[in-house]
Amino acid sequence: MIKAVRVDHRLVHGQVAFTWTHFLAATRIIVIDDKAATDEFQKMALNMSKPAGCKLNIFTVEKALSKMAKVETLNENIFIVFGCTRDAARFIEGYPKFKEINYGGIAKKEGSKSYGEVVYLNDEEVADSKKIMSLGTKIFMQQLPTTKREELRFAD
Repeated sequence: MIKAVRVDHRLVHGQVAFTWTHFLAATRIIVIDDKAATDEFQKMALNMSKPAGCKLNIFTVEKALSKMAKVETLNENIFIVFGCTRDAARFIEGYPKFKEINYGGIAKKEGSKSYGEVVYLNDEEVADSKKIMSLGTKIFMQQLPTTKREELRFAD
């Protein structure tokens, strides 16, 4: 069962690997990120970052979409992590079943605007987010299970 879905540019790091995974009682983390899935060094680093006893898959968006029928049959608590809004929007367009997605960390960059404590979106990421919302998926921002959950909203 998919317990949670998150966008976090850091992928598997302290908050994801330990705090969220423990909170969700996740037994499998699925990273969906085109860049990480094609970078052997990053895949090795992600495998070293995962909690002991937790399985980890790292897929491109296309590969993840092709695997969802199997994923739905797994008797595991699954935590899905995207590295960027672009990959999340592409995935959700092909698999519009998520009720909500957590924006847990999106890095500050040139041209980005702050939408939360650790969520900075540029124009492309805003467009991705609006696409996700148009597909019926709510977006909220929450860094940790113990911190306040805020809905992502746009002025227009």
